[in-house]
Amino acid sequence: DMARAFGSLKTEAGLKEINSYLAAESYVCGGATATQEDFDLAAQTSSHIDPAQFPHARRWCQHIRTLKLQFPLKQWPRAGAKGPEKGDKSEKGKDQAKLEGLLPGAEMGKVCTRFPPEPSGYLHIGHAKAAMLNNHYARHYKGKLIVRFDDTNPSKEKMEFEESMIKDLATLQIKPDQISHTSDYFDQLQVAMEALIKKGKAYVDDTDVDTMRAERDKGTASKCREQTVEENLRRFAEMLKGSEEGLTMCVRAKMDMKNPNKCLRDPVFYRCKTDTPHHKHGFKYKAYPTYDFACPVVDALEGVTHALRTIEYKDRAPMYDWVLEATGSRKVEMVEFAKTQFSYTILSKRKLAWFVDNGYVDGWDDPRFPTVQGVLRRGMTVEGLQDFVLTQGMSKATNMMEWDKIWAINKQKIDPIVPRYPAVADDAVVLHLDGPAEPVSKMEKKHPKNDELGEKLMIQCKDIYVDQEDAAAMEEGEQVTLLHWGNAFVDKISVDATGKVTELKGRLNIEGNVKDTKKKIHWVPKLDQQVTQVILREFDHLVTKPKMEDDDDLNGIINPQSVMETKAIGDPLLKTLPKGTKIQLERRGYYIVDKAAFQPGRLQSEPMVLVKIPDGKSKDMGMKSKVDPSKLQGSASQKGAPSEAASATPSAAAASPKPNGSVKSDKGKDAKSEGGDKKEKAKPKAKAGAKAEERPLEDFSRLNIKVGKIVKVWPHPNAEKLYCEEIDLGEGQVRTIASGLRAHLKQEEMEGQLVAVLANLKPRKMQGFESQGMVMCATGAAGNVELMQPPAGAQVGERVLAEGIEMLEPDEKLNEKTGKAPWEVLRPGCKTNDSKQGTYNGGCVDDLGRPCDLQERRQRDYLLSAGILGL
Repeated sequence: DMARAFGSLKTEAGLKEINSYLAAESYVCGGATATQEDFDLAAQTSSHIDPAQFPHARRWCQHIRTLKLQFPLKQWPRAGAKGPEKGDKSEKGKDQAKLEGLLPGAEMGKVCTRFPPEPSGYLHIGHAKAAMLNNHYARHYKGKLIVRFDDTNPSKEKMEFEESMIKDLATLQIKPDQISHTSDYFDQLQVAMEALIKKGKAYVDDTDVDTMRAERDKGTASKCREQTVEENLRRFAEMLKGSEEGLTMCVRAKMDMKNPNKCLRDPVFYRCKTDTPHHKHGFKYKAYPTYDFACPVVDALEGVTHALRTIEYKDRAPMYDWVLEATGSRKVEMVEFAKTQFSYTILSKRKLAWFVDNGYVDGWDDPRFPTVQGVLRRGMTVEGLQDFVLTQGMSKATNMMEWDKIWAINKQKIDPIVPRYPAVADDAVVLHLDGPAEPVSKMEKKHPKNDELGEKLMIQCKDIYVDQEDAAAMEEGEQVTLLHWGNAFVDKISVDATGKVTELKGRLNIEGNVKDTKKKIHWVPKLDQQVTQVILREFDHLVTKPKMEDDDDLNGIINPQSVMETKAIGDPLLKTLPKGTKIQLERRGYYIVDKAAFQPGRLQSEPMVLVKIPDGKSKDMGMKSKVDPSKLQGSASQKGAPSEAASATPSAAAASPKPNGSVKSDKGKDAKSEGGDKKEKAKPKAKAGAKAEERPLEDFSRLNIKVGKIVKVWPHPNAEKLYCEEIDLGEGQVRTIASGLRAHLKQEEMEGQLVAVLANLKPRKMQGFESQGMVMCATGAAGNVELMQPPAGAQVGERVLAEGIEMLEPDEKLNEKTGKAPWEVLRPGCKTNDSKQGTYNGGCVDDLGRPCDLQERRQRDYLLSAGILGL
């Protein structure tokens, strides 16, 4: 029972206590008796435990760490949990999706999964999710994992890509039991295809591509469909030889040309390719099977029991089953899960290759790329990726995700274990102190809460650098705290003609109480021969379009300012850090060393390059020259806004960022400005800066109700009462919202409708689907439910205002805690009048920010009601 209390395992006393406890305990190989408490406790221990002094503690810790490597995605039960009974959530951590019990007919020791990437690029984050899920189930059921390279298209495949994938899988702690290639089975696949032709289930077609595409679209059978078996076999032999006649042909399955699912209209299963050698077999083969034919056959040959595939291929699932049945292969269970999709992100290997080939990025490991190597180079951890996959699980709900969440998870992983260092922008101000005449050094902890990281050397001297921003905020006579040193008084501040601070003079007050100061300042010693010259590099998205389409012209959506650089002066010890080291710059954020100060074979140091690690937050403390994450393309707090940076220097070839859509100002503000009401115009500005808790819960303007348009509606796959919707709020990308309208409205009644959306609720999971707002509806006396429809002329993205209420800036996110939630207080006042006009406390609600006259009240539909369905 590791849920019992022990002393700190970072101390000798704590290790002695747990060692004594474990001396009489045993545990089963495979982790049958392990609980989440084991893993929580092991995470507190030192990386090295003395085997002579604490043998039992060391044995237990090694066992737990091995289990973590073997089962990285497993949800371990809490001590005392009854087990995985139906409805029991004890094994799931916060935000974790359900993983167990989702493989039909899975038996312990008999499950075999496969991860079948095409070696035509580097693994990206979508592949990582698929690989981790396949690995999880293989390990959970003590089965087998096969990594099979789908090398059926020699024109796109390279050995470089295959080798990189094997390397990346190892980095992700995925060790396959078998590595194979589809090409290992080319001979068997040819035999299987000949058998299909002989059965009359396939034919060889010489129809040109354009005609074939048109015929499939119309459901028209090919002229070759009823050829004799003998003719089809002859033609297939020509294809295998790669003859001139064979090059004009392909093999098609004889399925159903009238099927409403166009994927099943006689798909192509074999085609000729003779212009490019196969990266393994050279020119040995002239005809190659397509993935649709090869995958199910090879799955059956290799003993795969469960084929995991993203739901985007759902229309091809009947084809998979058809091939198994037609070839007489054994049954393989198809299990589907949602594809990983991120806004402003390209996951197509073909398009990623275009960026590489045209020199827009450093390579496949560019930090702006969603490749495994790219996100790791940007500071992602393997543990962060694993936890992200845990939150996604095997859900079939497809939605567009922001990067904020995965980076927030990553921050939780690195914050406790990365050392802290100071750095200031290169326009820093010198603060002259009455400090030591000669520099002195002392040891300081690398991390205030993690003694295991050890100590670092800190140099104190009479002149130090402080950030220009901090200097500008100081006042003469003020006492400030110099972090890790003590307090100091600022006696004199010198400024130039523009008001920029040029010099500071002060004196130390080491005995002063740090609680007496408002400003805590980081600093760097002014030792110009020892300090580290640093380039801080921060990244925005490569493209300016939130949702990528197959026919996008990449030239038109490239973000020309996706790299921002800031020169800085860093602590002297930064020079000692090797590439790949993660750190935190105090009051600045997290960084990873992308280029070390000392390069191999060179005696002189060079400016080191630190890459900013996103942390999922919209605001950071730090230098003025930073890139504000809230301004990045597609960030949760700035969807659709152009990228910005204050005083930052764009990298070479960068230009002004292209705006990809902006949020429209509500017409109410324009109306007030045009009306010349200066008091009304100025007053909101004065109040809008007040903290949320300082504004009353009854303040209607705290709500951000916006006009939206329903773009897409579909039934929630896991909840019979919910619809999933994509709604355009004029933010540059659609929002995903779940609404309880399935029993009241048909999909066709909703799609294309303008609606009112409460847009500043916190996103939450609705049965695995992320809901980012609430659709507002009205319930009639008879129980009928209708959408709140804005009046004619309302524009997408406009804010809904209320008559007689001064509309200040809304809360960024509404507090939803009991007693602190504005919506629960405001909701009873939202009703409809006799004319079905939306009102708040009797006042007309409008999207134009002005009172409604009687004629307007009669003409308009209602907007709000006390009957709400949604989150």
